[in-house]
Amino acid sequence: MQSTIKRYREIYVEKPSLDKCFFAFSKTQFEQGKAEAGIGEDEKIYQDSCGLYGTKEGLNAVYAFYEAKNKRIAAKCDPQDIYNFEWANHECMITYDDEEAIQIVIDYFGVEMAKTVERRYAQKKIA
Repeated sequence: MQSTIKRYREIYVEKPSLDKCFFAFSKTQFEQGKAEAGIGEDEKIYQDSCGLYGTKEGLNAVYAFYEAKNKRIAAKCDPQDIYNFEWANHECMITYDDEEAIQIVIDYFGVEMAKTVERRYAQKKIA
């Protein structure tokens, strides 16, 4: 079976359009982001995590993007390849703990599929 790491990396780096959304970490950035996103004074702004703000429609579009992206990854990529990529990406070889890498596999494929992955430095078994 050919590795799907290249395909995973292509999908992994895709970013959503931030129509009616912006990131802000200060009052100045908030006001600037609001203006640049074209959000009117009468539009309600919601806050998500990690400094993301936007209208309900804008945030819903971001959520829909990531949901579709995750489904594409699950359909087009191999769990073992994703584990190997994330094992290196999260520097599991330094911490001797692969919990972050295996959790990503679980998030994309579910627990049963994650149990088929050949793990390195597993601290805990998958429940």
